[in-house]
Amino acid sequence: MDGETRDRTEPGALPRFLERLTDSVSQNPTATIWIVGLMTALSLAVTIRFLEFKTNRADLLDPSSEFHQRWLNYTEKFGDEADVVIVVEADDEITVKNVIDTVGQRLDSDPDLFDRVLYRIDSTAIESKGLQYLSPLELEQANARLKMYSPILEGQWSRAGIESYTIRLNDFIQQTEASGAEKELAAAIQQAEQLCSSLNQFLQNPQQFQSPWPEIVSRSSAPQGDAFETRYQLAASGLMGFILVTPKNASTDFAGGAKSLARMRVICAEAQEQYKNVRVGLTGIPVLEADEMQRSQQDMMKASMISFIGVGLILLIGFRGFRHPLLALFMLAISLAWSLGYITIAIGHLNILSVSFAAILIGLGIDYAIHYLAHYIELRHRNEKLHRALSLSSRSVGTGIVTAAVTTALAFFCATFTDFLGVAELGVIAGGGVLLCAIATFTILPALVTLADRKKEPRQMPTPFQGNALRKLIRNHPGVVTVVTLLAIIGIGSQGFQVQDGTIQSKVKYDSNLLNLQAKGVNSVELQKRIFQETNGSLLYAISIADSISEARILKEEFLTLPTVSRVEGMASYMPNFPPEETNLLVQAIHSRLSRLSDLPREFPQLDPLSIGQSMDRLYTTLSSRSEPAAISAAKSLDSFLDNLTLMELPQQMQVLSGYQNGMLTALHRQFQEIERVSSPQPVSPNDFLPGIHERFVSESGHWLLRIYPSEQVWEEEPLTAFVEEVRSIDPKATGTPLQNFEAARQIRESYFDAAIYALVVIFLILLVDSLKSGTLLVSLVAPLAVVGFAYSLRFKSGEPVNILQLASLYALIVALVSSVLDFKSVRGTLLTLLPPLAGGFLMFGILGLIGMNLNPANLIVLPLILGIGVDDGVHVIHDARHSTGRYETSPSTINAITLTSLTSMLGFGSMVVAAHQGLVSLGTILVIGVGSCLFISLVTLPAILTLIDRWESTESPAQNEEAKPIDKKEIVTIPMTKHETGVA
Repeated sequence: MDGETRDRTEPGALPRFLERLTDSVSQNPTATIWIVGLMTALSLAVTIRFLEFKTNRADLLDPSSEFHQRWLNYTEKFGDEADVVIVVEADDEITVKNVIDTVGQRLDSDPDLFDRVLYRIDSTAIESKGLQYLSPLELEQANARLKMYSPILEGQWSRAGIESYTIRLNDFIQQTEASGAEKELAAAIQQAEQLCSSLNQFLQNPQQFQSPWPEIVSRSSAPQGDAFETRYQLAASGLMGFILVTPKNASTDFAGGAKSLARMRVICAEAQEQYKNVRVGLTGIPVLEADEMQRSQQDMMKASMISFIGVGLILLIGFRGFRHPLLALFMLAISLAWSLGYITIAIGHLNILSVSFAAILIGLGIDYAIHYLAHYIELRHRNEKLHRALSLSSRSVGTGIVTAAVTTALAFFCATFTDFLGVAELGVIAGGGVLLCAIATFTILPALVTLADRKKEPRQMPTPFQGNALRKLIRNHPGVVTVVTLLAIIGIGSQGFQVQDGTIQSKVKYDSNLLNLQAKGVNSVELQKRIFQETNGSLLYAISIADSISEARILKEEFLTLPTVSRVEGMASYMPNFPPEETNLLVQAIHSRLSRLSDLPREFPQLDPLSIGQSMDRLYTTLSSRSEPAAISAAKSLDSFLDNLTLMELPQQMQVLSGYQNGMLTALHRQFQEIERVSSPQPVSPNDFLPGIHERFVSESGHWLLRIYPSEQVWEEEPLTAFVEEVRSIDPKATGTPLQNFEAARQIRESYFDAAIYALVVIFLILLVDSLKSGTLLVSLVAPLAVVGFAYSLRFKSGEPVNILQLASLYALIVALVSSVLDFKSVRGTLLTLLPPLAGGFLMFGILGLIGMNLNPANLIVLPLILGIGVDDGVHVIHDARHSTGRYETSPSTINAITLTSLTSMLGFGSMVVAAHQGLVSLGTILVIGVGSCLFISLVTLPAILTLIDRWESTESPAQNEEAKPIDKKEIVTIPMTKHETGVA
């Protein structure tokens, strides 16, 4: 281009301030770098000393929220460490049990790392208190029966002989018959049948003795011996077993590491080596989170390397050299160091969500350096001197950089209005970081450029990419480009929606399933799926806290009626059903009677077969006179016994009767001993059980915990919602991981969408401030306050909750209407500035619908990012249009800068697609699509529209074109140009 070129800079205080700041920095580059270096060192020192890392998901939630208060109440009573589940799989049940014992004992031997190890349930400690599991009625009956045996208990064993027992049984039948006590009569006849059957069976096979004594404690209600045997936690097949253990320091760093988890993995690996054909793995919430963190960290490291190299190559190609890209990256590194110091002072910690701030600042912060350097290089090609080029760059594109940075920062700061603490903290961190990147652009970057280019002539400046073909296409065919691109945007964007049942619905859904974010093939995830298939049980459970054991029992029965609940676990299941106040005295009475139990006599009295036969004949006569089936059966058995006994010789009769009587006395004595063994009067306490049980279910303050397990996996939103609603219908104060996930997913989804709307409102207002004159701006901002105040007062008086988001949106709408009336051209420019993020978001949404990709908790962060990147692009295009004189055409530096900033962002975020973590893959993919969409609209659609507007206005006002308004010479840069110095087409 020959002759002169005008580069009109913006008037105003801000451009002048930026120009003076740059002049000062470029005149004193060494001092500036020393000051910046000291600030950076101080920032890093503060960070290293005071910055903390919070890796618990609960740290993302607002502690003042009602649902999180319930969780904190639970953790205060029972601790905040979740269980790790060790899963043992083998080909036979014995091997599973052996491996469980081996692993469990090794975990128990390291109490510094592991707590509440539960690998088998040992109830032997409560076996001595077995009677306390009977009802008061059963205990009363047992005590009454023991009372009848009082003489025997005191040593009168002759009363338990065969003759004495037969006589007393016969007398009792006759007495109850005479008194009309039908219940006692039936029991006596049943007892007689048991005696007669026992006698007859013993005669036929003396080796199989059957006790003739009635049960003092009913066998059906008495706790059996196997109830107190050691039990293992096994699946129904017996081929899968489980160990529960609470790691003492389960909190992990951002690499997913924890000493307890690492030791646990070693123990499992050793057991797997010791036992062949055995699989031992870990799962549970702590392991899932650690695996996710570890894989995410590995993926981010790999993606960062690809991103760093790729961004460097893009800048190298875009700037056609190494020097300026390195300066931009150095400035970015300084900005990140400052941001760390800012985070330490403003927040004090990073969490698993805000740790992504670096990726955000790299994607956005480098943009400011690229825009600044692109314009600086363009001015140097116009033969501007070094310091003058830097000052003019700050004066011209500086306003756009500041506007973009402020709008983006305020967009992030709007996240503080949301309920999700993790998003709010990320907003504060990212917003402050963006401002620091902008500050570094006007401080450290000019100083670095001054030192790097002070001996460089304009002809030595690189010639960046200028997009001449695209500029020519838009210049020659703006209408065609506008129509075609708008049709393409509408056509593709509409693919994100579908008509179903007469309504328009989104094809892009929100997938809240956290397991879908995990890397494929992660052992802890696969184990969880196998557990559900093998046991039809979930590892997630809701938690209900009761004030007493009776309340816990009532809640358990109510929870079990819910269709979405499969089972309920709690300490109450291990405790007696009746309180000690109702059973303790009865147990003491039984224990007292049995404490007098004497030993069996060494020698029994001599038997008289004749006398025994006569007593049995009398019993036979009594029984044969009755019509009850039990009496008939008893009479038949007794008749058979007497007939066979009569056929024997006397010595043989003596041997049979003596052997039977010995068995009889031994059986009764053993029954007394068994009852005495379980008759301890000490009440059953939770402390009687292993710590692995009672510490999980009973707090030190005496609260009782219930674990409510869902009947199906609750990672998906629909079953999770049904489960949460039903559980809360029983206990509105219930908490637990499923409920936390439910509330967190809802909060994070609503928070991101609310933050996006807040940000859009704030960005719109800031852009108006940037474009409107002071008088018009004042009227436009103040007048709508009356309407909004009136709406607020109406809501307040009616008692309805005031929705701040709705009021903010209403205010922005009225501001837009008022300012459109007063200065339509400026409002039009503001709306066009929002075209890249809005139309780009719509285009991105359509592409997501076409490829079938959904939003999820990991990629929702694209909303503020796309908004920020799109607004940046729009601001620079609109500011470029404002600065141009004559016919509008996008400047080469703007095309170069937007192309480079978009490509670096796309590569930076797109590098995540190589990750194994599916959440990062989806995040990278969506950001590439979103940034690409904004790039397309910023460089094609928006310039075409601006070209059409410029030509239309030129046609409408030809006189204005001929007699342009005089321009202050201070705002004009007149530069003599030669072809070989520009390299600009």
